Amino acid sequence: MKSIFKFPTSQIEWVLLYCRIMSLFALQGLVLLFLYAARGFGTNPDEMPPGFGLDPLHAVIHLVTGLLGIYFGFLRPSGALLFLRIFTVFYLLLAVFGTFTDFHFGMQLELEENALHWPLAVLAGLIAFTPLFSNRRRRQP
Repeated sequence: MKSIFKFPTSQIEWVLLYCRIMSLFALQGLVLLFLYAARGFGTNPDEMPPGFGLDPLHAVIHLVTGLLGIYFGFLRPSGALLFLRIFTVFYLLLAVFGTFTDFHFGMQLELEENALHWPLAVLAGLIAFTPLFSNRRRRQP
């Protein structure tokens, strides 16, 4: 029986897979914005269901990054690597700021958010930047 999933074997295949999985960010952002629309945008994020405890601005950021991931993962693969590098830097900044403050850039960045930001940024960084550095090492005599 043939497998539907093909394990990525190159950097670009990993980049595209990561971008395509980011569609879950868009879904989470949409669900959150609908919840806030129903409950009111002044609702405390801690009153949201588990996995949805983000404030409205954070939900918009997840929606936008998810939609960009969909765009580059499915429609414009030539820009996916650059997008993933920018995404890595942005989420790394969110993780660093969230580690030292609970509220930054108008968003609530507590332990729960950082439990997602750190692994996302590190994994994206490994995919987006590691082959770049390993290629440089091979060229050295």
